[in-house]
Amino acid sequence: MIKRISGLLLLLSICSITATAQFLYDYTTIQRIEIFFDQPNWDYQMDTAKIGTDTSIMATMVLINGTQFDSVGVKYKGNSSYDSTYVKNPLHISLDEFKNQSYNGFTNIKLGNGYADPSMIREVLSYNVLRNYMDCPQSGFAEVFINGVYIGLYSNVESVDKKFISAKFLSTQNTFIKCNPIGNPGPTTKCNLKYINTDSTSYQNYYELKIGLRLE
Repeated sequence: MIKRISGLLLLLSICSITATAQFLYDYTTIQRIEIFFDQPNWDYQMDTAKIGTDTSIMATMVLINGTQFDSVGVKYKGNSSYDSTYVKNPLHISLDEFKNQSYNGFTNIKLGNGYADPSMIREVLSYNVLRNYMDCPQSGFAEVFINGVYIGLYSNVESVDKKFISAKFLSTQNTFIKCNPIGNPGPTTKCNLKYINTDSTSYQNYYELKIGLRLE
């Protein structure tokens, strides 16, 4: 009887360790994300969507550390980090695009391709340092496979969405602005919080309003 109890406790301990190691943003563990498309031209479809409507295409199945999800939205993301000639483009996985499902309570998975960073640790390291001083996304690493082919190592950064701002700022009703230029940015036209003038419409091409009242 004692041996059985000891064995059960050992099994529970192992399961507990495994569950902890598979937290999506544990930066000490490389997550494994496998994406499967039925469409043979999935890359062309995602390139077309990125240039056009910026919509997701449906992946038949996505495995995250062995946990299976079906009917998942996937699309390319990024500005300078995206290029239709790249094999390894940044990815946005929407687990709840077509079905109500999540992993560790997260529905959006944002994967960066380490653009202009040979070390591949700059983004993750920066967020882990900055979280000691300010509210920042959780971050770690993930290896990505598409249709069984290894694409590469990605940075895995928590999405700054309603879930994030609700947890950090206790509200999703206030103005929420994304600092990605809608127009083509230049040396003096980047979204850098620089004062332009008193007309709020002067800022609309440089920032994307996610939550709040858009002034026309």
